[in-house]
Amino acid sequence: MNLTGQNAERREQASAATTAEITHTASLETLLAAPCPDFPVLPGVCVLEYLRASAEASVPAPGLRWHAVDRVRFVGPVFPGEELTVRLTWQRSGEDEWTGLATATTARGTAASARLRYVGEADR
Repeated sequence: MNLTGQNAERREQASAATTAEITHTASLETLLAAPCPDFPVLPGVCVLEYLRASAEASVPAPGLRWHAVDRVRFVGPVFPGEELTVRLTWQRSGEDEWTGLATATTARGTAASARLRYVGEADR
């Protein structure tokens, strides 16, 4: 294989999507349970934090930093003590930019989905 073919193969491998799956046990601080003591539910911002933390634990390239939440959608509740599984699919979206498509699910189904954008140091 010639050098040009090797470079094309590397670019193709680098742009391919990668996936990761991380499971958390959702917790609910006592302070957060106070507004709804009869129906404690994890606030959406906490679910989003689980998505972000999962993305940080599985970034596809070194030096990437969180840049933006392009989209987030909450479709089901997460209750204290439930397992929350976050599945991420990473796609290269620029020279030094990656998009993480994240989905959080519980035993009952999808709880949230988000599009998280990460950039390298040069794009900050």
